[in-house]
Amino acid sequence: MESEELVELMKKLEDKGIGWDKVEEEIKVSHDLLKLYSRSGPVPVTIISGLKKVLGEEGT
Repeated sequence: MESEELVELMKKLEDKGIGWDKVEEEIKVSHDLLKLYSRSGPVPVTIISGLKKVLGEEGT
C-alpha cells in the first residue's frame, strides 16, 4: 500500500479524536512506526486494514 493512504487514515483518526494509545493497542504498531511508514514507502496491508478496522471502515 502507498503511504498516502496511511497519511489519510492517520488524519481521519485524529479528526475523530481517537487516541494513539487505543490505536497502538488495537493494531500492535507504535505511532512512531506509523509516522516512519508515512514518510518512507510501502505500508504493510495489515497496518492499513487495522487502521480501517479502528475507524469502522472494514468494507472500504
